[in-house]
Amino acid sequence: MNRNIAIAILGGSIVLGGIRMGAAQTSGKAPGPHGGEPKIAGVWRGNSVCQVAGSPCHDETNVYRFSPVGGKAGTFSVVASKVVDSKEIVMGTSDWHYDAAKHELASAMPAASLRFVVDGDKMDGTLTLLDGKVYRRIHLVKGK
Repeated sequence: MNRNIAIAILGGSIVLGGIRMGAAQTSGKAPGPHGGEPKIAGVWRGNSVCQVAGSPCHDETNVYRFSPVGGKAGTFSVVASKVVDSKEIVMGTSDWHYDAAKHELASAMPAASLRFVVDGDKMDGTLTLLDGKVYRRIHLVKGK
């Protein structure tokens, strides 16, 4: 399997060994669901809660760092980390797409998809497996 698209669920975490989870995005300046303009670029922190009983999943504290990709309106490079023993451990880097009509950030991976609804300084999302099963629910707050 090509290492650039490898994904595994290990010890309750999605492991993204060197992967760029691809997806394209829009400007990040469209109104959020409750008015105002989402300011996506920056650091978002929160928690990720497992949804599949009996899986190797563990609840986590997460940090997502969103940076605009030059020349690609609405596209963000994202570095996703989990916090273990008060230290950030990078899980992977990916490109995400912001859909202004849906107020949604999304990134597709070979075995799952990540989607967040942006509402001001909050994001709520899911990690959904290809079979449609929601594996994690994730809540993030900007600058926390």
